[in-house]
Amino acid sequence: MRVSRQTGFTLMEVLLVVLIMGLAASAVTFTTGGADKQQALERVARQFMASTELVLDETVLSGYFIGIVIEKDGYKFVVYDEGKWKPLQQDRLLAEREMEYGVQMYLVLDGLPLSQDDEEQDSWFDEPLIEPSAEDKKKFPEPQVMLFPSGEMSSFELTFVSKDELGNEIEALVVGDALGRLTLGREDEFNELSR
Repeated sequence: MRVSRQTGFTLMEVLLVVLIMGLAASAVTFTTGGADKQQALERVARQFMASTELVLDETVLSGYFIGIVIEKDGYKFVVYDEGKWKPLQQDRLLAEREMEYGVQMYLVLDGLPLSQDDEEQDSWFDEPLIEPSAEDKKKFPEPQVMLFPSGEMSSFELTFVSKDELGNEIEALVVGDALGRLTLGREDEFNELSR
């Protein structure tokens, strides 16, 4: 009598192979996840830079004063027209931008953080005779960063901050100088990296 033996894999062996492949795939995803978050944050910073350069070119061509209102969770471009700052709304590319969940922005002007308790509220333009209401300030906000028709702008450092999968803080820095140049990171860091 002959006993035939079947060859093949048992269900347990197949499940073990699937488990090992799943662990290997998750390990690869886990190690590259932080780099993806950093690249996504840098993409947001580059998008801000491209929009700002486009608007700066527009100020030179049109002769209008344009500003950037920057808050922790978004930014918008405003134009000075008829004595008030009005949001740019006609252009989809330059409409108000809100940051994705978990991304915040921190602005430093001329080496000082944006909010100073002892600073005076000086405006670059004519002060109104009547103090604007809170609703008017929200509707017509005064920008922190100015873009001038000469192609110059206010010096600033804008940091985009988020967290990676491990909870570590990651950031992308945009630096704007008075001559209207924008860089991702500081120029001295860029020069050290290129050596």
